Amino acid sequence: MRTYGQYCPIARAAEILGDRWTVLIVREMSFGVNRFNELQRCLPGISRSVLTQRLRHLERVEIIERQDSEYRLTEAGRDLKPVLRALGDWAAAWAFGDPDPRELDPDLLIRWISRHIASAQLPDRRIVIHFELAPRGKRYWLVLESEEVSVCVHPPGFDVDVNVVADTEALYGVYLGRHTLAHAMRDGLVEVTGVPGMVRAFPRWFTWSDFAPLVRASAAR
Repeated sequence: MRTYGQYCPIARAAEILGDRWTVLIVREMSFGVNRFNELQRCLPGISRSVLTQRLRHLERVEIIERQDSEYRLTEAGRDLKPVLRALGDWAAAWAFGDPDPRELDPDLLIRWISRHIASAQLPDRRIVIHFELAPRGKRYWLVLESEEVSVCVHPPGFDVDVNVVADTEALYGVYLGRHTLAHAMRDGLVEVTGVPGMVRAFPRWFTWSDFAPLVRASAAR
């Protein structure tokens, strides 16, 4: 571990979390991503060797622990969740401008959307949503059930209730609060079709990003 040579809590925190990817590994684990291969899928661009190094580091500093084939946050690791939220709040308010197109990963976007389901708003049956995201034409199916949300990259074998065709950047903007779903639909950037009652209910099924209110407020300044 590189040190700053300062007896200071902020310096110590920076020593533990300051290496590239470390904070994002903790972010993913705070959402329940606990297996090596799944962590790698959630962190496009990280190599297996770097991920291995960072996990070993987090074990050494007792942020995570390994249980058989899974990694788990320790109490110290779980206590980082409000810290990450505070960092995200600050960036959303002061350092979150227009995206670089290279940052717009549709796989990540669908995974993040799947983490923000308003379960109480779902009907009492399985819901299947098909997404097709431009410009790459990538396709996904979200299977929403009362106890579980699944992301599929192949048809899951159930009837589709809602079809969403969207520009990836526009859907990122909706998820992160840069504009509303209604505005994106009005501008033709997101199209929602399917069973009429399900289409009407669709906007209520998602809570979008936790940072959306701050992103929206920052854009209005």
